[in-house]
Amino acid sequence: MPSTDAASAPRRTRAYQVGALVVTCLVIAAVLVAVLSGSSTSQLRPGRPVPGAGAVLHMLAGIPQRGYTLGSPHAPVQLTEFGDLQCPACAAFSTEALPAIIARYVRPGRVAITFRPLAFIGADSARATAMAGALAAQGRAWQFIELMYRNQGLENSGYVTPTYLAALASAIPGVRLARALRQRHTPAARAALTQATALARALHIQSTPTFLIARSGEAPQRFSPDSLTEAGAFSGPIQRVLAGGRA
Repeated sequence: MPSTDAASAPRRTRAYQVGALVVTCLVIAAVLVAVLSGSSTSQLRPGRPVPGAGAVLHMLAGIPQRGYTLGSPHAPVQLTEFGDLQCPACAAFSTEALPAIIARYVRPGRVAITFRPLAFIGADSARATAMAGALAAQGRAWQFIELMYRNQGLENSGYVTPTYLAALASAIPGVRLARALRQRHTPAARAALTQATALARALHIQSTPTFLIARSGEAPQRFSPDSLTEAGAFSGPIQRVLAGGRA
């Protein structure tokens, strides 16, 4: 007959294995949190290089802005994006498809794009949008929006701090940083979020990004591109509306 110690040995081994597995899982989780929360956003400081700044400034250089609208006021087609500055799908559109759309249609004056900011994801979205609103008054909302999409942190982790906002804004030439940091607390800076939220509710928009398109002076129509990362998915609808048809 096996002894009590011998019989309990397998149980001790299993208990040790389970304990080791739990510890391993906790270590992996801690590493993932550290990696995600210790991303480049935690390294952003005013005066330090901001990832993507060169590409963003080049993409938008010389294109007129009015508030949240990018492009010529005489553009025959108006494209509207409802977006959340923390939304990863919006970031995918911003970094993959948007540069070609701007080069092909916005820069030549054929399309103007209006960004409608929403804060579906949470408080960090609202804080970022307030800064975008303050910079919209300086004609630089789009630079900030595009830098935000290239430097998103862990959602609602509190990463949208004054230091983070100042780092992004200070990478934009000509920004009056102290003024923007003050004005982000004003109703004027938050007005676009309030208006976009009300419009999204009226249009039953519940996800981002959502797109509307129209010829200037006509009622916008909603359309869903086949891909958010391929500019070609937007070219067809834009071309059809430019020709006077429907998206």
